[in-house]
Amino acid sequence: MTALTRKEILLAGLSIVLTWSVGEVAARLLLSPPLQISKRRFSDPGIPKHLADPQLGWAIAPQNASYRFRASSQAGSVDVCYSIQHGRRATAAHPVAGPLLISAGCSFTFGLGLNDQETWPWLLQERLPAYHVVNTGTNGYGTDQALLAAERVALDSTEPTRMVVLGFGDFQIERNRSTQAMIYYPYPLGKPLFLPRGDTLESAGLVKFWYPGNLLDGSVLFMNITNRVANWVNRVPSHQGAREVTARLIVEFSRRFQARGVRLAVVIVPHAGDQSPQSKIDSQFIVDRLRAAGIPTLIPNFPRLPDGRLDIHRFLIPSDQVHPNREYNLLLADQLAQFLADGQPRASEVPPPSR
Repeated sequence: MTALTRKEILLAGLSIVLTWSVGEVAARLLLSPPLQISKRRFSDPGIPKHLADPQLGWAIAPQNASYRFRASSQAGSVDVCYSIQHGRRATAAHPVAGPLLISAGCSFTFGLGLNDQETWPWLLQERLPAYHVVNTGTNGYGTDQALLAAERVALDSTEPTRMVVLGFGDFQIERNRSTQAMIYYPYPLGKPLFLPRGDTLESAGLVKFWYPGNLLDGSVLFMNITNRVANWVNRVPSHQGAREVTARLIVEFSRRFQARGVRLAVVIVPHAGDQSPQSKIDSQFIVDRLRAAGIPTLIPNFPRLPDGRLDIHRFLIPSDQVHPNREYNLLLADQLAQFLADGQPRASEVPPPSR
């Protein structure tokens, strides 16, 4: 090896280091910070223990247990207890007999930051005592996981299932994309991904967060490149694509439930950001598709501020001002119980979303 060759190698190495350094500086100035596993919220104390699940990605551990959840912010704090029975949030103080009514959804259904008796499935159980209400809501779930979990209970239960009620929020559309930015929260667990295939859906299995260990995870440039490559390899859909997937998921599961004599109804859950232009477009898109498919869909009538927004101080827990409080769930349960008791009115009888 000549001196010239060694010089060329040195210059090449310096060029690579310089280029990477410039790219790293630019990434730190222009791009968001890298996703750091140590900061993921999913592992916060006080939540039920979650186990890896080959279909759902994660599920609440099946043992009976109680958890104390405490959280606070400048707006206030919560200090509550979660009762888990057979891997699901309790919906009654004593065993209940009757056909199953499965309440499906995410943390809005689970009741994050609330005591058991303040969740809408518990309140619905009080209003519909002829049913045995089961809460399959789980923190962080997308629409795909919520419906899969409900279907599992309907298939596995020895009690007949009459109805599944899906608590749907348009924010679940982004979760259904299964991007790296979403699935790093449950790391090392994965999340299912469904993709459109013609007029149907195909399962891409579980996707996971691409984590390089402690090697380059502090590099903004490297982690952003890794995230983009992972999303491309996983064929993660665009937001519009995920919106289509979400509509197809609900319609497909409605047919699957109906084939077993189980009815699916959907309640559109109000949230703090539901008056944004994108949220309105997404919600209307889903509602129109559900109505076209004949799926009973309730859009609850909530008092609103003059600008149409939800009053976060009145209806959301103070610790995060994101999740519903007891007053929110009382309104929701009252209207949902009436909606179901009336025989699930036709879509044309359901009031349009507020604008």
